[in-house]
Amino acid sequence: MLELFVLSTALGTDLFSVAIPIGMNRVRLRVIFRSAAVFALFHIGMILTGYHVGHWLGGMVEHVGTYHIDWPAAAVQDWASAIGALVLTALGVHMIRENAAGNDRQAAGHPLQGLALVGLAVSVSLDALAAGFSLGMMDVDLIKLSVVLGAVIFCVGIVGLGLGRRLGRYIGGRAELVGGLVLMLLGVHVFWTAVMN
Repeated sequence: MLELFVLSTALGTDLFSVAIPIGMNRVRLRVIFRSAAVFALFHIGMILTGYHVGHWLGGMVEHVGTYHIDWPAAAVQDWASAIGALVLTALGVHMIRENAAGNDRQAAGHPLQGLALVGLAVSVSLDALAAGFSLGMMDVDLIKLSVVLGAVIFCVGIVGLGLGRRLGRYIGGRAELVGGLVLMLLGVHVFWTAVMN
């Protein structure tokens, strides 16, 4: 249980760093809870998908008598990070453009709805896919994993978005611009790190 909690917390760090700048858009509490639930579901789905793929691949590798199985997990991690970074950068650019155009956020909406929410949930949960891929080589209680991961990610999402919401009140009208810049810089940093590995 402790190992699953530590793993879930580690997987939630990406979400936490992204949730703070997005929460600066002064989203409602109902949206925060709904978004946190979506993030949790996507993390569970990704880690279970990765687990089954890793389990299948582990069986195939064992069947052919080859035991060099470390490289696929590293490759999946790099690809997942790069794709997630591109989504974050695009979302940051979109938020900056919305702020520069002076659009009213109530009319234009917030980034926690529709396809934007789905894209964001995918980008922050791709690390769970890589983690699941590695876990597929081991014996893991999937029900316990899903419950612990879902609960931790749900809490991380609420805390991150809630903290961003509070910060947004202090920053004022430029909160969206600040959040967009932070997301864009975070995306560029993650992409650079993934490419240089």
